[in-house]
This record gives sequence, C-alpha cells and structure tokens, in this order.
Amino acid sequence: MEQVIKDFGNEIGAELEVDEDAYCCLAVGDDMQIHLKFNEHFNGLIFYSELGEPPNFGRKEILRHYTYENGQPTSNGMTFSYDVESKQIGMARLLYKDFMDLENFKKILEKFIERNIQEKEKMATYLQGELPKDEIQFTEEEQEEAPAGPML
Repeated sequence: MEQVIKDFGNEIGAELEVDEDAYCCLAVGDDMQIHLKFNEHFNGLIFYSELGEPPNFGRKEILRHYTYENGQPTSNGMTFSYDVESKQIGMARLLYKDFMDLENFKKILEKFIERNIQEKEKMATYLQGELPKDEIQFTEEEQEEAPAGPML
C-alpha cells in the first residue's frame, strides 16, 4: 500500500505518506476527501468518502435507496453506509491486497471519484425534494411511520 500510494503521489506531483495506522487522505478539489486505509480483516485497501447528510424530508426513502444500491450490479463494487454520529451517508470501495498495484489503484480511484461526483449531484436533488425512485417503494402506511434509523 505504501509503495502504491507513494508512486501515485510521484505521478501527480504530491508527497503522499501513509501513517503508522496504514492511513492516508487524498483531497480531490475543494470538496472531496478520500480516506485510504488498509484493513487487515478485509485484506485490502479501503477507499472511503462522505457524500453528505440526507435531509429530514424524505430521509427514509434516501436511506432505503442506498441500502437497495448495496445489492445492485450498478453499484460497481461500491458500498454505501450511514454514520449515526456524523449523520453522513458514506461510500466505500475495497481494493484487495492481491490486486494492489499502481494501475488498479488508479482505475479504482478514477471510478470512485466519478461515482462520488454522481452521488453528490443526487444528494443535491434530494435536498431540493426530488426523492429517489427504486423498485422497492414505501406504502402509504410506511410513509406515515416514525423517521428511519441507521442503515447499518
């Protein structure tokens, strides 16, 4: 991991370092941070970024949408989560150790950034009241129930 991140840093003209906890943070533009952390349990490098806080209006539909996305082929290996403390929806992707080289790192990073941008654009529409439409929808009774809790 350290060598791949160092090589990537050299390519983009930045000194990237991995700390003693096997962590590195990449800033992409002004509003995106990608956290990189090696996870022994999953035997790979986890890419993680926060997408934003879902609005109170439609919160249940938005959380259900991201739960639904986790099982879909269109997720392209991305996993979505909800952090109860920060109240943020997060997006993660794993690069297995056996496939960790500079080319695979760059491919996954590129796809991760593209998807992050797409999801942040969706979050902006959710904030304007346009809720996601998935195959699984709430009944009228479910819509009247208490607000949704955490996804995970």
